[in-house]
Amino acid sequence: MKKALVVDTSVFLTYAAYDKIYRLVDAILLYDLEVFVNDKLLNEIERNIFKSIRVENANPILIFESIKENTKLVTTIPTFTQSPDPKDNFLFDLAIQTNSEILVTQEKALLSFKESPVVIHDLKWFKETYPVPL
Repeated sequence: MKKALVVDTSVFLTYAAYDKIYRLVDAILLYDLEVFVNDKLLNEIERNIFKSIRVENANPILIFESIKENTKLVTTIPTFTQSPDPKDNFLFDLAIQTNSEILVTQEKALLSFKESPVVIHDLKWFKETYPVPL
C-alpha cells in the first residue's frame, strides 16, 4: 500500500535549488510514496522555483515538470483555519482531504505546531526514513 504524503514548497525548493529533484523522485519511486499536490501548492512552487535555483545549468522548467509528473494533483476545498501561518492552511486541507499520513516541511512554525491534525516531519527525517543512493 502506498504511503501518502504532502511535501511543502520549502522541501521541493530545497531539492530544486541544487538541481537534485531526482533524489526526491527516486525516493517517491523506490518507496512507493504518493505525494499529493493541489493547485495552490503547485502555484507556490512555480512562483518561487526560478529564484531558488543555485546552480548554473539547472533548468527550472524541467524541474517543475518533474515535480508535476511525480506527484498526484488533487482538488481540495478550503476548510482548515488553524495553521500557525494562515497562508499554510491549504497544506492541512491537502493532507486531511487526501488522508496523508505525514506533512514534510522546513517551516519552523509548522514543525512546532502541537495541534496539527497530521504528523509533521522535517526534511532530515524524510532523508533518513527514505534514503536513496547518491
